Amino acid sequence: MRLSSPDHRERLRRRKTIDKLIIRQFFIKIFHMIKIEWRHYRILLAIQESGSLTAAGKAVGLTQSAASHQVKEAERRLGANLVLRRGRSLRLTEAGKALADAAAACAPLLLEAETKAREVSLRVWQRLRIAFGPQDGLNWVPDVGDYLRTNPDPMQLDLIAAGPGQATDCLRRDEADLALEVGQVAFAGLKRSHICDDELLCIFAQDSALCPALDPTLADEPVTAQEIANQTYFAHSLVPQAGFELETFFRPAADRPAHIAQVQSIPAIVALVAAGQGVSIQPRSAVAAAIERNEITGRSLAPTPVRQPWFLYARPEVIAQHGEPLFAGVAEAIAPHLAASHHARP
Repeated sequence: MRLSSPDHRERLRRRKTIDKLIIRQFFIKIFHMIKIEWRHYRILLAIQESGSLTAAGKAVGLTQSAASHQVKEAERRLGANLVLRRGRSLRLTEAGKALADAAAACAPLLLEAETKAREVSLRVWQRLRIAFGPQDGLNWVPDVGDYLRTNPDPMQLDLIAAGPGQATDCLRRDEADLALEVGQVAFAGLKRSHICDDELLCIFAQDSALCPALDPTLADEPVTAQEIANQTYFAHSLVPQAGFELETFFRPAADRPAHIAQVQSIPAIVALVAAGQGVSIQPRSAVAAAIERNEITGRSLAPTPVRQPWFLYARPEVIAQHGEPLFAGVAEAIAPHLAASHHARP
């Protein structure tokens, strides 16, 4: 291996310093070349969205005359017509559209930069992003939030919604730090903690023929696939997931719901089931509260109960940065909410 001399390293250092100065001066020159200000871009974007000078001015906190003045000022500085007036309506020229489109693209970046600047100046807590799937009832969120806020190094909880079986995908894409997933996930290199095993329940309306309240003989009887095959079935995914009901309950019975509707929301599924519009199979932890409130009723699956494990997954970088205690603490805060429902029978 060839080692560089001190003189060579010094020349490289000077070259990098000069390059930085050139780049900085280049951008300074660009900013000096810009003829209009953000307020001009903002009013043009508002005109594009509203089609009215009065509405555009109101959107940015200006009177109609002040908004008109800003448009004319931008046109004067650029030497170009930016708007076309047709009676009371207003639309942008091609030049105006180009500026409005640029404003629409820049606005989110500027907002993100301002948010980060405020967080740095105020020393806002670090963020912990937890991804979750549609089978999650999210009843653990307040306790996890309290745990993070009362930590020696307080953290802000961010929740990232994912599709069925896709919470751990958020880890791979660096969109989340932790992922709470029901069922086994084959994902190499992740730290995981087993929370509990959760039973799958068939849920239905209180006035359903499947309800033990209407037929006491059903009180201790599990639901068979044939009993619900002719009903609308609400599922998180139209594609069977390994280990879940379509594979472990319907397929062995050689039966399948006649109509499956995809609904990726526990509250929406509970509302639809309570209204008598169909049935669903969900983790007990996700629907236990609705059963206790007598909104719906649930029964185990036949011939044997189907259970799925809950795991909390973490990226190795998160463990390295925050340590094992944080990961264990979050898992402990989640566990009671998923495990408590095991003792409550439907």
